[in-house]
Amino acid sequence: MQHLSLLTIIFLIATTTTPIVDASGTLTEADLPAIDRADIATDAQHKQTSMTAGLLSEYEISAKKLVDIVNNANTDAVVLKSLAQELLTMSEDIIESAKFRLPQCDTYLQQTLQLKQKLTSISLDSLEKNYHLDGALPDAPAECYHTKDLFVHPATVIVLIRDDPSLGLATRSTINTEIQEVLAHTDIIRKLLFF
Repeated sequence: MQHLSLLTIIFLIATTTTPIVDASGTLTEADLPAIDRADIATDAQHKQTSMTAGLLSEYEISAKKLVDIVNNANTDAVVLKSLAQELLTMSEDIIESAKFRLPQCDTYLQQTLQLKQKLTSISLDSLEKNYHLDGALPDAPAECYHTKDLFVHPATVIVLIRDDPSLGLATRSTINTEIQEVLAHTDIIRKLLFF
């Protein structure tokens, strides 16, 4: 059985018992029933939704694997970047389903995906301002933020590795935090997209 650090336990408790605040607003579980979602009406839509639910589970498993690996001092940047790239690719597919289920998020999520073309040149500061804090993104309802983060957090990991391929202690700690934060979003994403 894996043991969690006290800091991780405090983080998990805090993120599951308080409203999630973001640049676009606050969203709690009590808000979920009032959110507009497209109906899943056809067999093809049911099949796509089921596949995306499985993909979200795979995303969680891969994210937890990345956290485990980043804490291993012998892990090199190539391995971490590969795992972050996997998360990025999976998030793109999940975002496609989110754009169907949450049509009010379409433009916001589409603009988020443009970050992929900037990963070789964007500064960490610009990524934070423009994508974590929504500076380059249009206004959107709070429910859009959570799915965006499936993409933005692994993108941040890729930029961190690009800027510090030696994976210094501060970089490893920041990577760990980025992935722990995105894992805190997956439960609400599941509820937004599949229920």
